[in-house]
Amino acid sequence: MAKLSFNKLGLTKNQDIVNIAFNDQVIEVKQYLPVNDKLHLISNVINQSADDNNFANPIKVNVFTVLEIVDFYTNISFTEKQREDPTKLYDLIVSNDLARIITRAIPQVELDDLMSGIKDSIE
Repeated sequence: MAKLSFNKLGLTKNQDIVNIAFNDQVIEVKQYLPVNDKLHLISNVINQSADDNNFANPIKVNVFTVLEIVDFYTNISFTEKQREDPTKLYDLIVSNDLARIITRAIPQVELDDLMSGIKDSIE
């Protein structure tokens, strides 16, 4: 079998974005998050989810996973004041169905990889 140079494949990093409409605003949702960003996202979730006994609290894992996905995958920005109360921010995002709308815009394989990375890292 003849070898094929990797360079001849002409690959480029996926930088595709899907636009979704929400309350008369356009939210940009990345279709692929570079691995370094995924590692940072997972690290943030784990660090913020640890209870006093250094075990990940499942509710906190869910809260911070949602917040980090919004932060890393979309063009939505939070103020420092909003970040001071992550549970309030989470409640606003989830109760208005924004989390579901955003995660549906992310390719399933991308979301599955991220979620298994979080789960495996916690275990």
